[in-house]
Amino acid sequence: MGTMAMSSGGLRIDRPIVLLASERSGGNLLRAVLGSHSQIVAPSPVHFLINIDPLLPLYGDLSEDASFREACEDLSRFLRRQIAGQAESPEAAALFENARERSLVGLMDAAFYLIMQASGATRVLMKENDAFRYAHRLANRYPDIRFLYLVRDGRDVALSWLKSPNHFGGISHISRTWRDEQRACLSLLCDPTLADRIQVVHYEDLVSNPREIVESLCDFVEVEFEESMLEFHGRDEIREQSAGVRNWENLSKPIMEQNFNKHQKELGWWRAQTFNQIAHRELVALGYEVPDLSSIHRVGSQALNLSKEGLGLALKAARGRVLKPVEILTRGKRRRNLGRIASELEARQRPRWPRQG
Repeated sequence: MGTMAMSSGGLRIDRPIVLLASERSGGNLLRAVLGSHSQIVAPSPVHFLINIDPLLPLYGDLSEDASFREACEDLSRFLRRQIAGQAESPEAAALFENARERSLVGLMDAAFYLIMQASGATRVLMKENDAFRYAHRLANRYPDIRFLYLVRDGRDVALSWLKSPNHFGGISHISRTWRDEQRACLSLLCDPTLADRIQVVHYEDLVSNPREIVESLCDFVEVEFEESMLEFHGRDEIREQSAGVRNWENLSKPIMEQNFNKHQKELGWWRAQTFNQIAHRELVALGYEVPDLSSIHRVGSQALNLSKEGLGLALKAARGRVLKPVEILTRGKRRRNLGRIASELEARQRPRWPRQG
């Protein structure tokens, strides 16, 4: 096992790689590809940040050994259940000894460092739900961090979500979720303190031109491209993961080069119109074609929204909870003002992060 460099930020992991992606965007495919590199370990997603962050206040003062040791014991127990495949779960004592900071990032650093150390790798890729919400915190502690923003046409994401046995919600919920998550990631791309540490990867480019895209990713994260990365589906660990999770079944197969634009035939007219209406700004910004919205759908959806708002206001009025006239006027002026700003920006919007292909 080679000697591991320490992070320039004072933590243990050197140049971590963090995947930013909405669910059903191909994140596990990208994880499997990069994790097939001889120097990169990419454990199954444990969703460390969103699960552990809310728990830390319950331990009290983490500067006290007893409190921090309890947190390490629970983290070890958590990881034993979360990690799929052959990666070993770190023991509580090892977490306690290896944590350079008694914080969320310090615990994450110790956990993934130990996973990396056990695998013999020198780099680690972390696939975390909602990682974009922690990007600034991570970037502040890891000056050499690399973020991979994987984006997939949201309408194909919606179709995959609707087919998934593990995901729930209708098209409006899915559209807003995808839209809001892209907004968070696009906001990071507009931040000059982060932009040069983020690479945008379109799922459609990855599956249609895998060699070129994977080579570019290797350059970005500073590792040499290896042919074995494109043969990820033959690895025992990937086959084991594929067999254990319904949504990961395709990981045991070669990359499906035509696995996109399925929404054009399968999503349906109303659902597609709904998605386009809710998330058109983000689709355009990322280079996806958005047809003109149907006036029938626009009127129908507006009527539906107004009826919901009207019912809500009527119920509040019945309880005596109504706005003052001056509040109604003020809120209306603010909404119209913001609407004008947004409309002017939308009128001149062009794709900013389009596909390579």
